[in-house]
Amino acid sequence: MQGYPLVSVIVLNYNGLKYLGKGLKECLDSVFRTNYPNFEVIFVDNGSEDASVDFVRENFKEDRIRVLENKSNLGFSEGFNRGIKTSKGRYLALLSNDMTVDPNWLNSIIKLMEKKTKIGLAGFKRLSYRTKNRIDGVGGDLFLCGRARPVGLYEIDRGQYNTLREDLDYIGGAMVLRRKILQEVGLFDPAYIIFYEDVDLCYRIRKRGYKTIYVPDSIIYHRGQATLEGMDPKGQHIQYMAHRSRIRFILIHFTLMRLLSAFVIDLASLFLVEDPTTKKLLLKAYLFNLKNLGTTLKKRRHYGPSPPFNCKFPIIARRLLYSEENQKVRAKFQRRRK
Repeated sequence: MQGYPLVSVIVLNYNGLKYLGKGLKECLDSVFRTNYPNFEVIFVDNGSEDASVDFVRENFKEDRIRVLENKSNLGFSEGFNRGIKTSKGRYLALLSNDMTVDPNWLNSIIKLMEKKTKIGLAGFKRLSYRTKNRIDGVGGDLFLCGRARPVGLYEIDRGQYNTLREDLDYIGGAMVLRRKILQEVGLFDPAYIIFYEDVDLCYRIRKRGYKTIYVPDSIIYHRGQATLEGMDPKGQHIQYMAHRSRIRFILIHFTLMRLLSAFVIDLASLFLVEDPTTKKLLLKAYLFNLKNLGTTLKKRRHYGPSPPFNCKFPIIARRLLYSEENQKVRAKFQRRRK
């Protein structure tokens, strides 16, 4: 369609009916209400054990949605990769099944990317599905230890993030990618089963001289890791995988000095944290990465350590993540989910 390049909207699903209920249909319904006139929808099922695939085929016509079934749960990276490989669009809009979108979510972001060809990846203003006026993230900062924090998390949306931003360390969760860029830097790294696959891709894109940018008037809504929490109610596997992916990321992308700083901070946390389970999970993540160090170092040699992107110091992360206000909001959200 002239003036409107094709956008491939790829929705990744795992047991959406089981963990989301009606949320799965709400996600796809919102996508089909998109005002952008030229898009295709690819539903990637990651080996669901519920009736998600049958539900989608019964409720959405085949000429409107393409269903791709993976035989097992391939994780975020390879799940999205499978969808990307079968897509046709000049741009790729990636969503998880716990997200819904504003009807105008694609218009501004595609217009901007068509105008500025150095943008390789763009992200949305992500709001809480439940409150609609509380920010779930606009992108993220990466701290000295490699830990990532969504910017704006739990803040009331008062317009403080209503300007374009190119200074974020990464765009995560949902994004629009330029296919041409992926042909240069590669797809998601399948070794990141969950977490840091988006941070890794943003770094590779930035290393090639392209921009990752946040677009404030492109809005989506997020239920908040509903699938992950359904799979792991105690959060121990999530915590372990977050550490595992983070350690792999810093081994590939950090300069030696920054890498050493990250190791020292992790070592200090083993003495400062009282919870023995937390310590055990961190050590387990390091052990996994030691066993796979050879393949990780091959990636490091291929990509090289990062340019000196600005990094934030961990004390700032601690104050922001564990402030009294954010703790109260987090506790309130957790009670609502129960």
